[in-house]
Amino acid sequence: MLNNNLKSKANITESPESAIKIGIAITLEEKYEIYRFRYKTYVEEMSKNIMDADNMNKQLYDELDEWGILLYAKIGTEVIATERINIGTLTDFPQNIIETLYLDAFQSHYIEGDHKLAYITKVMIAPAHRGSPVLYLLMAACYEICCHNQIQFGYGICNLHLLRLYEQMGWHRYTKNFNYPGYGLQVPIVLLADDIQHLRKVRSPLLRMARKRENVSTQSVEWFHTKFERHARVINSQLITEEDLWSILCEDLNCLPTESIALLRELTELEAKKFLHSCGSLIHCSTEDIITTQGDISYSYNILISGKLRSLTFHHPIKEYTVPGQHFGANGLTEHNKHTEDIVVVNSVEIFVLSGMAFPRFFHSHPDIAHKIVRTLSNLR
Repeated sequence: MLNNNLKSKANITESPESAIKIGIAITLEEKYEIYRFRYKTYVEEMSKNIMDADNMNKQLYDELDEWGILLYAKIGTEVIATERINIGTLTDFPQNIIETLYLDAFQSHYIEGDHKLAYITKVMIAPAHRGSPVLYLLMAACYEICCHNQIQFGYGICNLHLLRLYEQMGWHRYTKNFNYPGYGLQVPIVLLADDIQHLRKVRSPLLRMARKRENVSTQSVEWFHTKFERHARVINSQLITEEDLWSILCEDLNCLPTESIALLRELTELEAKKFLHSCGSLIHCSTEDIITTQGDISYSYNILISGKLRSLTFHHPIKEYTVPGQHFGANGLTEHNKHTEDIVVVNSVEIFVLSGMAFPRFFHSHPDIAHKIVRTLSNLR
């Protein structure tokens, strides 16, 4: 748990240039303010159908809030972002979390004793501030708290369209996805506090803090890479090169991506490589994973690379997605449309997810390519 010294310093950090203040919710009123911000973000903005939402009081909370550390970001008196950290031993966490995050395997890494774990969730940012430094400031505060508590592994979950963002911060994918009712398909991710080499490779903004740490051991880092990454087909969006990503897609699609993916039809090969590498993530999904949920707002543009998908919404006739390069779901790259289908994985699939969160930055850096993509999307309707 958070010690008294940190509790007394509720304002962990402040960014003068943007006046963003990061703090820890101590009072009930501060916590209620966060619960209301969550509700506004998930239920009102994102149209999430969350069963445990308090619709009468317009608040969103659960049992983990009773013992979690609730971080907030404010400009003035307005909450613009929040994040929650639960720190405890394996027995402190509900069984469903232990199973979906595969926490037993991490506990077995330790020869003796119960070591603390950190579960980092409920990360939300107001729309107007999603391009600001606020995510880094929250993550930096979280990293500081984890290091203070001598935590080696911090766990989290994220939606597919946010995966690139977390990988930029230094998080790893490590086990299979799972469906979280109300929140959609989630990717389990883990941040290794001692993996300074990885933070350097992905150019994580957390590196500035990590490299100042003393007496860092690589034992847990080496164990993690041996246990998980060396045996998994995980393509980290921050480590793969443009050319390697292109080669993998060519092999999986059995043709050039510009030939099979309609969105790329106006792009040259060089432009397509740049766009796919800057905005996309290659993700493996397992049988029965529900990738899109009817009524949810889309924040990505999804492309089937291999395998088979089926619509649970249309039955007569049965609607399936089987063509490599085929788009499925609503456009969330340039607009935020609602999905009209529940789409489930029939067998093991690879999909390519183009993030609507990454596209604005790409548009700023490569406007000529981005304009071609926007024009193509308008013609594909």
